Amino acid sequence: MKKLYSWANWYGNAIALSKYYAILSHTMFPAFMRGFLLKRNSLSFFVSQLTFYQLIAILKYSSIFYTSSLLDLAVADYPKRLRNRFELTYVFWNNVFNFRFYVKLFTGASTPVLSLSSLYASSPWLEREAWDMFGVKFLFHKDLRRILTDYGFQGYPLRKEYPLMGFSELRYDDVYQSIFVEPVEATQKFRFFKFESPWTSWQ
Repeated sequence: MKKLYSWANWYGNAIALSKYYAILSHTMFPAFMRGFLLKRNSLSFFVSQLTFYQLIAILKYSSIFYTSSLLDLAVADYPKRLRNRFELTYVFWNNVFNFRFYVKLFTGASTPVLSLSSLYASSPWLEREAWDMFGVKFLFHKDLRRILTDYGFQGYPLRKEYPLMGFSELRYDDVYQSIFVEPVEATQKFRFFKFESPWTSWQ
């Protein structure tokens, strides 16, 4: 019974804290947000690139929010959108109340986003991964280079138009006792086939 009461008490406090942060955010910086989404133990902000950095600075340095760390950076690709193709979701954590803030913004393939490397120590690694997998550019990043793929890799593997089998393959040659990188060789009927796709039109 005591455990059940403690769990219900924590659940009620989490909902109350979420509502408190939602009301506070709506009154403190309405000009910085396009909207917000309230959930239990989390609050999501939808912002534009013009007000993105100001909002993050408030979340970090304000004694009310105090987002002590950046946990994750997730990217989603929507190729049917011409201007704002990528959706970036930053996950910030308040370790005092165990509360998470999600900041969402949209950007295009050629539009850079301001880097948070000067605010959070984990930001450079996460931004390098987003650049390597999706090609999202980050402005004022000191070391924006690939982190997961090999040297000289062409393309961005997690984009929707990138082929599943890729463009190159690795093989080990017993005669030369070395690894070779060669273009992918596939039967024509397996390489080109018709299917319904929202981002590719086949003739």
